[in-house]
Amino acid sequence: MTLKLPIAVKERTIDTPFTYFKYDSDEDDFVVPFHYHEGQQLFRVIEGSVSISINSNPFVLKKGDCSIVPENCVHALYPLEKGTKFESVAFSLRELFDLSQSHYSLIKKIMTHQIEISLYYNNKDNKSITEVAEQLTRVVNSNDMCASIMATAKVLELFGEATKLDNCKIYDRDQVNRYYKYYIKSTVIYKYICDNYRREVTLEELANAVELSEKYFCKFFKELTDLRPMEFVNMFRIEAAAIELAISTDSINEVASRCGFKDPCYFTKLFRRFKGASPRDFRESIPNHFTK
Repeated sequence: MTLKLPIAVKERTIDTPFTYFKYDSDEDDFVVPFHYHEGQQLFRVIEGSVSISINSNPFVLKKGDCSIVPENCVHALYPLEKGTKFESVAFSLRELFDLSQSHYSLIKKIMTHQIEISLYYNNKDNKSITEVAEQLTRVVNSNDMCASIMATAKVLELFGEATKLDNCKIYDRDQVNRYYKYYIKSTVIYKYICDNYRREVTLEELANAVELSEKYFCKFFKELTDLRPMEFVNMFRIEAAAIELAISTDSINEVASRCGFKDPCYFTKLFRRFKGASPRDFRESIPNHFTK
């Protein structure tokens, strides 16, 4: 089967530059397959729990928790229990704010990676963030004539609160120049893997994608992920396969083949390594609309 991105409940308009999505594990469109896009996206869990991966950094979000996905980061989500509901709002900081204006300097620093905020916020320890996230999703999904300006204000508040936390990182100019180049190359390689993981991928083409020698690329990638490049590609394939196993009735071998594995036994071995369970046991543990 081909995984499709969910359809928006509310599409963005000229007057309201926000897109709202809602996902229910009892309905068809309850997963977000691996993809990337311009702009940012906020995810918030209403009920149950989800597994979210951002640039292959996996994390579990529970009721009330939220995540802010940066621009062009490869991400995916799927529910971990029946009755799970979650929602999201997509927007673009570049479109919402004139970054040349000094009063938006905080947003500009986040966009240029002078300030790095967390990707995940749990409801227990980060109420200042999760409450604003809930307010933002509610406003965007409303029919209030002031929804756009209210939502824009909530976005400012959301990022403002995020920079107050202890895990927020602030870089000086020299650090920013190095980190930004590092970030750009990492974004390029994550997107390349997302676009090509279903076929055979070589070390040479990965290195070429970011214009590095194979030797230096391996060093760069090890610093970035603590994994060798092909280990990471296989880990990404396993995450993609996990989503397909969760929502399709296709055989395990079919899913393995579609996600770039020629050898079903090797696929099963790697799946156990990265997910802690066999593909069959994993599938049975996930709510699956199509097999109910």
